[in-house]
Amino acid sequence: MGCKMKRKILIYVTLLLLGAAAIVILGTYRLYVHQRQRFIVAETTLVVLIFTVLIITVNLYISKNLTKRSKNYEKNKRILESIIEISDSILRINRVEELFQLILDRVVEIIGDAEMGSLMILKDNHLEFKAVVGFNYEKFKHIHIRLENTFLYRKGKGHIKHACVIRKIKEFNQEVFDEEMYESIHDSNFFITKSAISAPILIDGVLYGMINVDSTRDDAFVEEDLLLMEYFANQVGAVIRNHQLVDKLMYLSQYDKLTEAYNRSYFEEIFQKNVHPMAERNESITITIFDLNNLKVTNDTYGHQVGDLLIKDFAKRLSRSMGDSDLFARYGGDEFIAVYFNTNKEQVDKKINQLAETFDRQPLIVNGETLHIEFSFGTAAFPEDSKDIDKIISIADNAMYCHKQQTKKTEKCPL
Repeated sequence: MGCKMKRKILIYVTLLLLGAAAIVILGTYRLYVHQRQRFIVAETTLVVLIFTVLIITVNLYISKNLTKRSKNYEKNKRILESIIEISDSILRINRVEELFQLILDRVVEIIGDAEMGSLMILKDNHLEFKAVVGFNYEKFKHIHIRLENTFLYRKGKGHIKHACVIRKIKEFNQEVFDEEMYESIHDSNFFITKSAISAPILIDGVLYGMINVDSTRDDAFVEEDLLLMEYFANQVGAVIRNHQLVDKLMYLSQYDKLTEAYNRSYFEEIFQKNVHPMAERNESITITIFDLNNLKVTNDTYGHQVGDLLIKDFAKRLSRSMGDSDLFARYGGDEFIAVYFNTNKEQVDKKINQLAETFDRQPLIVNGETLHIEFSFGTAAFPEDSKDIDKIISIADNAMYCHKQQTKKTEKCPL
């Protein structure tokens, strides 16, 4: 039954009782007039008082229920709004730490007596602080708590499934924090907390982390807060899982899974956004196309798994030889592209020839077999070879093809 209907009932009941009181008063007055000896004013006053108290009692009862329902409605509304806000932030927030902080901020706002809070993530059987409210994060970011030392672990005897209220915080902290850990945070306000709620963050049934809210009051939290915290933690687990899926999809849309280099589509996007403006400013840009010569033979002889190892090793060593601002991408099955900034063609060719010598001296060893990584490459520079930056890639590709033919036929290839 809605609040509006409750209010209507309250009005009807109040009017009904007032009408009844009026009838009683009128009847009493008539009796008093005709039979004064049997009635006294005190009795009439008593009747009126009884009905008045009854009206007030009913009114207060209904008002209390309406107020309670209104508060629950407002709280549920805030929870829903917070979950929607957090869910909507998945595509907007790039750093997962920002998502953790947003989650914790909303939890502390929703839980009535919560004044502070923390969110920890499980890693290598230790919990690391990733977000705090009301504490100094700089003092907590290097603290790692063993899973076995957490209240949830001890309360559940190793089975962490539900939220728990921690009532004797001081005693618990003395057990968990060793002397070194205590010294690192003793001047923070961590030890002023007197009660807390800790809830597990589960993703697909597996413990991912914990979220805690704290209060400086003893016994600050009630059963309703515990249930609310557990519900919110469950929703948070779903949000984090969705964020992980989005991150994975974003990664796969930008990177080559095998080599972790940019894939072709994302490279072309970056090339359009970043390299074209540099070309318009007439800055020096050198582009090299690479092609692995012996990949097909390796696949046919040793299988595609070994061929994948050859591709990965080539990409890893080549990317390490490049500058932090340079671009590197897998351009095709056995083709790669590199864009060097503020480096001329001669410098790039020298660097690549040195890399080829390194490959020759340090071959890939797989299952006792020695695999030499052989590749062809072609280099073109902007604006020396063309003032059209897009044509530079074609010129470099043609140069690579000529180099490959020259390697096969040992004949000079005209450029």
